[in-house]
Amino acid sequence: MELVVIKMEGKNEIKITEEKIYYKSLDGLDLCGILATPNIDIKGYVLLAHGITVDKDEGGFYADIAAELCKKGYASLRFDFRAHGESSGKQREMTIIGELVDVKASVKKLFEYGAKQVGIIAASFGAGPVILYTATNNDKVGCIVLLNPVIDYSKTFLNPIVPWAKESFNDEGYKNLYQKGYLLLDGIFEIGIKLVEEFQFLTPYTFMKQIMCPVLTIHGDKDSMVPFQVSKKHHKCNKKSSFITIFGADHGFIKPGDELLSSRETKEYRAHVIKGTVSWVEKYLRQ
Repeated sequence: MELVVIKMEGKNEIKITEEKIYYKSLDGLDLCGILATPNIDIKGYVLLAHGITVDKDEGGFYADIAAELCKKGYASLRFDFRAHGESSGKQREMTIIGELVDVKASVKKLFEYGAKQVGIIAASFGAGPVILYTATNNDKVGCIVLLNPVIDYSKTFLNPIVPWAKESFNDEGYKNLYQKGYLLLDGIFEIGIKLVEEFQFLTPYTFMKQIMCPVLTIHGDKDSMVPFQVSKKHHKCNKKSSFITIFGADHGFIKPGDELLSSRETKEYRAHVIKGTVSWVEKYLRQ
């Protein structure tokens, strides 16, 4: 258990408790998450779902969002999907439906802590399972924020219209897939045959019209990994849908090429995203 103290000018200091928790997914796999809670009255509970190849902290971005949520009175759970971070499971056996099961288990865990509805923040690949979950569980979700979301697997992976996946989904990659049972994404993550088959028939963007809660989508217009134009085209789920363009930002809301996250532009992009995300939660998530 870790205690983080944040001093707020002109106000009492906010104490944030971060507790690492372990729980079961609905099919028995072990999941790991960090529950962040403030020492003030809790206004609501937020689930943070990360992208593929990374973990629950999203390179520190989710830890920053969790801290800002706590300042506003919101507890959060950021967790590792199966086959990521400290959760169990093999990479090549990871599927979208498996991640959907993880989302269900994680929402259930927040309800055990007292949530009546949850807000969900989903980044990149984590968006698909969250969209599928919300479309059939509208009573459990109060609002959603989608950050550079993967909502079209064909245009992101199978027939990519941006550069990233072309390095993996090519002749050599498919040869490995059918000979070895997997292809390597980013040279580090094993994509199995079942996941590739899901890419062919699952279309998260078609489920978005079934979502009833307010949905905010934020995407950088220079994203080289997930197509910006797809998010822009399909973002309007209902009358309470909004879209924010981060002009100049690559995937993860960084300045193109700024892998060290050290540039002024990257810091500004991310600060803008965090502000927009937390404001959306504040506006729409009520217990």
